[in-house]
Amino acid sequence: MAEPLIHPEARVHAAARVDPTARIAAGAIIEAAAVIGPNCVIGPRTRVRTNAVIVEHTTLGEDNDVHPGAVLGGDPQDKAFKGDPRGELIIADRNIFREHCTFNRATQNGPPTRVGSGNYFMACSHAGHNVQIADNCIFANGAMVGGHARIGSGVVMSGGCAIHQFTTIGDGVMFQGGAGIGMHVPPYMVVAGVNSVVTINRVGMRRNPALVPADRDEVKQLVRLIYKDRGGRNLAEYAAATLESKQWGTAGTNFLRFILAALAEQPPRNRGICPMRGRHATLED
Repeated sequence: MAEPLIHPEARVHAAARVDPTARIAAGAIIEAAAVIGPNCVIGPRTRVRTNAVIVEHTTLGEDNDVHPGAVLGGDPQDKAFKGDPRGELIIADRNIFREHCTFNRATQNGPPTRVGSGNYFMACSHAGHNVQIADNCIFANGAMVGGHARIGSGVVMSGGCAIHQFTTIGDGVMFQGGAGIGMHVPPYMVVAGVNSVVTINRVGMRRNPALVPADRDEVKQLVRLIYKDRGGRNLAEYAAATLESKQWGTAGTNFLRFILAALAEQPPRNRGICPMRGRHATLED
């Protein structure tokens, strides 16, 4: 016998609107006036609150919480989008989407828009089509990510921050309020202003259970080498030689491999590495 589209143990309010093609898993909660559109999957114990809309071709995993006014899986905001193929939004587990978040499905010229697990997206944050977001990120109110951008794990975007399309943000990057980026940002850095890193995200590194004090020391050493001591040497060649120079730990290896991968990107992803600028730039504890 085929599995029912709405599991008997799901709680779907009589005033909710659920498309006949949608699948609602056991323990899911669909509140009054919520809308679940065609070809959507709502995973176990995921809650879609009043007036939230899951538009179409969207999958949510387990234990997600979608607050009122959020719109997930809407059409990509891309003038080239003509309606077909429809594209997908795929969301993993334990994410919180606060009021009026907007996360768009993919366009046909890229992978599905993907969101990992354990993220917290505050009110009015936005992720465009084909964006890739890893795990345990925080987007504060009004944070915006342009299409095709890639966001690593543990990234924190403060209020009103913006990431340009086709850019890549490394693991553990912290954005100060209102910061804007149109270049690739290496892991564990703090972004301030426009296209500027100013220091290492020491607090984020200390809170990361996968890192140890030696990792922080290595990143500090590498940031000094890359940003302050490199002189006029070619960045790709210098980073490659530095990677081969010793056995780096987890964070150091991640940092150098990110730079090499970012510099090898082809158009339209060839955005360059975000520089360190400003009188407040520091590597001191």
